[in-house]
Amino acid sequence: MTGIIFAHPHTLFEQVGKVLETVGPEDFFKSPKEEVKKAREGFAAYFFTLALKKYYGGRDWWLAQYDQSVRAYPDFDFMSFAESPDDMKMEAVELTGVYPHFTSFDEALKVVEKKQKQYGDKPVKFSLLVFVNHEKSEEWINMLRQNVRSEHPFLSIWTIHLRFKPGGKEVGKAVAQRIMPLPGLRVEADTDDPEIHKPQPLPSYMEQRQEDGRTYVTFKSEFIEEMRKKVSAM
Repeated sequence: MTGIIFAHPHTLFEQVGKVLETVGPEDFFKSPKEEVKKAREGFAAYFFTLALKKYYGGRDWWLAQYDQSVRAYPDFDFMSFAESPDDMKMEAVELTGVYPHFTSFDEALKVVEKKQKQYGDKPVKFSLLVFVNHEKSEEWINMLRQNVRSEHPFLSIWTIHLRFKPGGKEVGKAVAQRIMPLPGLRVEADTDDPEIHKPQPLPSYMEQRQEDGRTYVTFKSEFIEEMRKKVSAM
């Protein structure tokens, strides 16, 4: 048990918005700069947390995003808290992307295959999330489902893509799909659904912090100490 700070998805989205406003939409999806890369990952992660909340019946999902210098992989820990610590849920996720400048499905498939090869034959304890940000998102995700034969070495492979409201400027739905392992799963989170944005009360072993207008939560120090004692007694 550590002092990891988990950010509220809305806090992350605000940080993403500031970077997007600074660099512009074109560089946002191409820039190799660490700050922009983290914001790009955060953009996809935000919408994935909405889908997770929908799937898990209204439970909030907070997240920790790591600098490469701190942890090389995976990119995120998603955490959902319950009043009983035994009912906490966590998803560790490595993120990759399919972006608007891609010209063929083969490029999208290579993104997944490259990640699978990167981690080799030994199974890892996290999932792969593919942000499909392309005009052919639905078509290419269906093709990925047909062409990706296994989730190995990941626990699972998910995609996340966005469906826009008329006019194409506002996100209407975040669509998460588990393409491996089978059977597949599809979760649609409507951004206009008030339940998606309704905050869940924090359990008693967590505390909330405000820093520069941003909202974070972490484990209370006494809870961390209690968990350490239990581990050492085993």
